[in-house]
Amino acid sequence: MITIEVTSVNIAYSKGTVSGVNVNFFATHEHQTINLNGYIPLTFEEYTPIANDIEALKDKVKEKVIDAIVGTEAE
Repeated sequence: MITIEVTSVNIAYSKGTVSGVNVNFFATHEHQTINLNGYIPLTFEEYTPIANDIEALKDKVKEKVIDAIVGTEAE
């Protein structure tokens, strides 16, 4: 099993305008054979309903990471 930890949420800007948020994370396999870290960009529409729910943020990160690994993320 891989454990995901959200380390911070930062506001993202594009040309001086708020464009969404970046959810920073790290993930570790229970046997420490796999380590991942980075950030997942979210729109405000994606972020707002889960902003105060750390488990939902972790689930969203997991969903986006899996999509990126298997190649199903939206272009």
